[in-house]
Amino acid sequence: MSGAFKLLNGEVEDPRDEEIRQLREENDALQMMVRDSERAAQDAKQQQRDYAAALARLKRQLSPLYQALCQVFGDLDAAGVEDIIGPREQATHTRGSAVWDEWKARLGPGCTKVIDVLLLGGEMTIAAISIAGKMGKRQVYEATAKMGQVGILVRNGGKFSLKQF
Repeated sequence: MSGAFKLLNGEVEDPRDEEIRQLREENDALQMMVRDSERAAQDAKQQQRDYAAALARLKRQLSPLYQALCQVFGDLDAAGVEDIIGPREQATHTRGSAVWDEWKARLGPGCTKVIDVLLLGGEMTIAAISIAGKMGKRQVYEATAKMGQVGILVRNGGKFSLKQF
């Protein structure tokens, strides 16, 4: 009866009104989610800028030390200074160098870098190999996986070293 009374008074109920109200509520909720997502994205970008700035400051602070060490080692190399090793170590070193040269030729450039880094630095983590070899972590993971498959890499916890020949 109330519906008929509304019709007599000129009021018309449109069944789409409820659907429109629901869609507006849903639209408002989605717009709020978009605003929240945009804020989160801005926060992430700011955090990324903060990290980049912190790394730039660290690089700026360490750069003089790095340059000094490069100069020192360059001077040592120019002076012909070699690592001092005894006759026994010399024989092992020479034989080991030939073995590693063969592996480097066989496995390719990524593995070559990792071998060189591990020969110089000994046991190292993936992150340390990446930094020392100026390689991306993915490249290091691929190289260490390949070296592990052929049996020339030793894993000790989270660190890697070359197999002793």
